[in-house]
Amino acid sequence: MTMPPQNPAPPRASTRKLAGLEHAMRITEEHTPFSVVAVLRLAGDLSPAALRRALDTLQQRHPLLRARILPAGKEYAFHFDAERPIALDVGERPPADGWIAVAQEEMQRRLDMTAGPLARCRYLAGPSGGDLIFTLHHTIADGVSGVHLFRELLALCAGQPLDEPPDRDEGQVPAAGLFPDDYTGLGYTLAAAGFMRRQMADEMAFRWGSIGVRKAPIAAAGRCCFLPIRFGAEITNALIQASRRHRVTLNAILSAGMLMAVQRQLYPSPRVPLRHIVFADLRPRLRRDVPASALGCFLTMYRFTTTVEATRDFWSFAGDVQDSTMRAARSSERYMAYAMSPGMMKMLFRMKAFRMGATALSYTGPLTLPTDYGRFEVTGLHAFAGNMTLGPEYSALVRLFRGELWWDILYLDSDMDAAGAQRIAHEMQAILEGATC
Repeated sequence: MTMPPQNPAPPRASTRKLAGLEHAMRITEEHTPFSVVAVLRLAGDLSPAALRRALDTLQQRHPLLRARILPAGKEYAFHFDAERPIALDVGERPPADGWIAVAQEEMQRRLDMTAGPLARCRYLAGPSGGDLIFTLHHTIADGVSGVHLFRELLALCAGQPLDEPPDRDEGQVPAAGLFPDDYTGLGYTLAAAGFMRRQMADEMAFRWGSIGVRKAPIAAAGRCCFLPIRFGAEITNALIQASRRHRVTLNAILSAGMLMAVQRQLYPSPRVPLRHIVFADLRPRLRRDVPASALGCFLTMYRFTTTVEATRDFWSFAGDVQDSTMRAARSSERYMAYAMSPGMMKMLFRMKAFRMGATALSYTGPLTLPTDYGRFEVTGLHAFAGNMTLGPEYSALVRLFRGELWWDILYLDSDMDAAGAQRIAHEMQAILEGATC
């Protein structure tokens, strides 16, 4: 029997057009599956029946879990009237790290955009725990709302009451509809023109600097592969202390380590311009508060070019990476990158002439998720965001969990094999360990 929801939002049958990065993600879905696959590793006793009840309640609470996406002329629109429940597939838990192969399979399976819902669940149950694999289309969730969603799901599975009502405005307004007044009307037009000028200048400088340098391959197809790794407490604490000493953010440190490792393994030239992508949360920068409990994609994407030199001092380089990110964060870049991403994706797929970047990183900081739920506990959380053959060659979602840095690395089998991905990871860890000495 379905558990009654906590203060459910009234049923709605309204529609709302996708905008900005949402629209870009739906365009990407035309070419490749583009979901987020999260894996909650559990110890203890969670019954499939309790999980089924929790999913039903969760779907009643969240309009975007009752959404589907239909064409709207040359655009797309959310329709909040999906009738089907969130699919739940229960199977046997594989040994050791067998969940990785299952999660990779989930990444390749498309969600039904037109029928909805834009989520599904797979539970691999064992005698002493299980792996809960949750697939969400990226248009309806980002890192902030995803963690809050899992907090709600686990609490419902444990029979605990939820401490806040659902957000009744969820899904109704995209981030672009909440830009500050300075970036609407004429302000938006001026900011967009400036953004395009900077992008063109960056493109010219990048092409000039890339003469004679290896060009990233563009394959006809590629499969997403996962590589989860962890930095133990010792190196994690050392990096945090070094971050304070050098006054460089952990985000910039991890980005610099990734860039240097990719340069050493994939770009043997002594001086290489590389493009790096960083994802940032727009919620604190909008005209009104959007709570973490509201599902939605309120991310923006900074892409910058930096020159990686084989003999460069790490901390000098990490400082440059931080400066590039901070300049973008202080400017109109955050808003323009979000709003103009559909045009960029259309151009990317039309030309098929270059990759979006060499690396991409999303560092979400400490994981704000309770781990003890009485009959069961969370022993691990992994998350992987989809990629494509025009996307970055090496990407990772990183979080601080139980005093360690958890890296969920994603690569394409058309770019490298598992051994090549491991070499980059080992190189990255060696670079960062060396920087703390």
